[in-house]
Formats: sequence, C-alpha cells, structure tokens
Amino acid sequence: MKRNSSKGKAKVHKGVVRNEDECCVINGKLNLPASILRQLDKAGGLKRIIDKIPSTNGLKAISSAHQALADAVRIRILHSLAQCDLCPCLLKTITGLPDSKLSYHLNVLEEAGLISSFPQKKWRIYALTEEGKAWIGMKRPGRK
Repeated sequence: MKRNSSKGKAKVHKGVVRNEDECCVINGKLNLPASILRQLDKAGGLKRIIDKIPSTNGLKAISSAHQALADAVRIRILHSLAQCDLCPCLLKTITGLPDSKLSYHLNVLEEAGLISSFPQKKWRIYALTEEGKAWIGMKRPGRK
C-alpha cells in the first residue's frame, strides 16, 4: 500500500506517536473519546500516568519476580517457606526434585529477591524475603 506523501511525518515523544493525520493529537490538542479524556483527567493527566510507572530497574525487578513465579515448583517452594524456614533436604522431600534441579529453582528465587539463605551450623537455611512474602500475599508474624 502506497502512502500519500503529503501526510505529515510521525514524531515520537515519550513512546507516543504524534502524527496529526493519524494520531490522537490534532493541532496540539488531544482528540480522544470523552470517556478516555475523563479517565485521563481523573488519573491526573498523561504526565502523572507516566510518572507513576516504575523506573526501568523497577520494571526489571518486577519482570524477574514474574519469571520466577511462572513455575509451579517455585510457587510450591515459596508456599513451603511461608510455613517456616527450611533446609534444602526438606525442600527436596517437599518438591520431589533431585539436588541439581532444586538448586536451580532456589537460585532463580534467590536472584529474584523472593527468598534468601543463611548458614546455620552445617546447614544452609532458606527463608522468604519481605518481597517474597508480598508476592504470595502473606506476612509472617514476628519476622522482619
């Protein structure tokens, strides 16, 4: 399909295409359905919406958490740790996984900031972080 060369060129500003022939901005004014304009106004305007979007690093952290939560085994681990802190040998029994696969899943959860581990004598103990608690919708009383 051939484009009409008389049309204005599209400009991109903050991820919004601004082409007066094809976009929602005409003569510098928003040309949107009334319902959208009301919602936009209620939200405080486009700049406020953009300002409320997390930073790139924040979005990466959210994405990492979603990726970590996209596996039933890892969700089982989180729910197990919601009951109490556990060592890998108990998590292995709960999940039915061999050591190498359990280690992989624990690493994914730890890198996403959903669990942490700490040494206790000869054991390595895993616990939910505050972030992990928030993602599964719980807080354990008496823990920071």
